[in-house]
Amino acid sequence: MPALFLILIYFFTFGCKVNTPENIKKDVPSTHDKKTPIVFDVIMIRSFPKLGTFWPAEMPEFVFCKSSGISRERANQGVFYWKNLGYPITNVRYIEDGPECRNINTYGKIIIKLIDNTVPINSNLSVTQVSFYRDSKQIQSATIYLISAYADKPRLIEHEIGHALGWKHYNRRNHVMNPEYSRTGFDYEGLEYVEYQTQSIDFFKN
Repeated sequence: MPALFLILIYFFTFGCKVNTPENIKKDVPSTHDKKTPIVFDVIMIRSFPKLGTFWPAEMPEFVFCKSSGISRERANQGVFYWKNLGYPITNVRYIEDGPECRNINTYGKIIIKLIDNTVPINSNLSVTQVSFYRDSKQIQSATIYLISAYADKPRLIEHEIGHALGWKHYNRRNHVMNPEYSRTGFDYEGLEYVEYQTQSIDFFKN
């Protein structure tokens, strides 16, 4: 019997979020012996992007539904961004219509489609739903929901593909996985495919 699977939802927002400092200093005592030199003990804490879920074995098929509003050019750019980081993505389709665009036959695929009234969007730019097995964290399918008016915005599809691959938000300015659109960029540190493989293996160790 297959393990119970869960659905993880990521929101990409315009709104402000609290920033997390990357460098944290230890408290310096308020009193000290004047004859003793003060030593500032600085601990550098450098975090990196984290996987929440992952695709086992091969990369999934990408299916871009034309009704999502994303152009073929932006779809190709978004996929190329991740291929350039070493991800062996080989199967990509851009279709007028098909069963995947109607939530049929989605297993083993990342579907990019138009948002509908079954998905809460609120003030967000886009939403990604990831279906995965609870125990193993292995993804079985993912759907990226776009608002057609925003579908071709720079960095948006690159960000959402990151979630569909399993990456969590990463709160650093100019990083592609920053949760606030105005703070995103094309910084990809920590997202290379070799790191993806390393973190995927760690799931099996835990």
